[in-house]
Amino acid sequence: MENKQSKQIIVVASCCAMTTVLGTIHAFSVFVPQWQNTFGANRASVSLVYSLALVSLTIAVLFGYRIYKRYSPAVLFAVCGLIAAAGLALAARSSSLLELTIFYGIVFGSANGVGYGYALQLAGQTSHSGKGFAMGLVTAFYAVGATLAPVMFVALIKRGGNDLALLAMAVIVLLVSFVSAAFVHFSGASFLSESATAMAKPLADKLKRTRLLLWFSYGGAVAAGLMVIGHAFAIALWLNPDGGMSSISPVVVSLGNMLGGFTAGYFSDRLSSRSLLLWLPVLTCVGLLCLVSPLSIFWIAMLTSLGIIGYCYGALIAVYPVAISDIFGTEAAPRIYGQIFTAWGVAGLVGPWFSGWLFDQTMSYKLALIIAAGISLLSLVSIRVAYRDERWRGRTKTHT
Repeated sequence: MENKQSKQIIVVASCCAMTTVLGTIHAFSVFVPQWQNTFGANRASVSLVYSLALVSLTIAVLFGYRIYKRYSPAVLFAVCGLIAAAGLALAARSSSLLELTIFYGIVFGSANGVGYGYALQLAGQTSHSGKGFAMGLVTAFYAVGATLAPVMFVALIKRGGNDLALLAMAVIVLLVSFVSAAFVHFSGASFLSESATAMAKPLADKLKRTRLLLWFSYGGAVAAGLMVIGHAFAIALWLNPDGGMSSISPVVVSLGNMLGGFTAGYFSDRLSSRSLLLWLPVLTCVGLLCLVSPLSIFWIAMLTSLGIIGYCYGALIAVYPVAISDIFGTEAAPRIYGQIFTAWGVAGLVGPWFSGWLFDQTMSYKLALIIAAGISLLSLVSIRVAYRDERWRGRTKTHT
């Protein structure tokens, strides 16, 4: 029993280490000003590199299950780390925006998606009794990487520009991935792949409907979080231009995101995952509406609301993989999760852009926040409809 627990701890820790370094992809904004000057490009053009990285990440998660079954965990960790590091190193040496788009947006983004998706599923498969907690940790440490990276990057950029920061990150990714691969190898962990027969077998009509409903509910649930993550600084400045709290608002959202990942998995092991998927959109809606209420002029209320939205986002992206595994089974979960995860990609592209467009039209975030609250409630409706699937009711836990 102790050996089994030790194996689980080693594998989950290795997965968390991998997602920590991969989560640095979300610190992209610190590189934008210098790349604008270097390539003589506008902000929209440089930001498109990040958008393409998210698209590449989403596509990699979608088709990742085809790669997972071909290699051992150790080999896949090492190869993902090598490709991700190469993408960062080549991006540091890019002489044009096109090269930057290829190396950071496509190479690094794709390796990021394969590594993240694989680490998430491997942690869940290894920890049968604590699947929710393990998968929650993996998503939480992805947020840890996104939170800590800007501090390191800013310091390195001051010393040697974007090139130094990217090269340093490439070395860190390479070292962490190889060390993680070594630990996973010695743990003897293996990945449970879905058989070709099972993949070829079509889903029952009820499960097809459930998959579609989960796609809409996932996209609606995370849209608000992605919108606030992308505009936290600007929202705080809009609400309280003289309060001096705008600079810490992104940190509050990130801390909420991490806390959500750490705690949601724990709760999903002890409560029904579907209960969390019901209440988290409601809590998100409350946080969004508080930002357009008279209370938002007080900085404590504003930061609390931003923290709540960040918490719900971190919790949601941790609970959905657990719920999908409960509904569709452990073997099919990587494939189905990849399909449903495309909703995150759509929300990530449309949500922040649409919110910015609305602000340009109205010079206010009020309408964008109200629409985001409405979309969160639509996510709730979609989940409630999905409850009618008998297989979900039979597979998920309904008591503590």
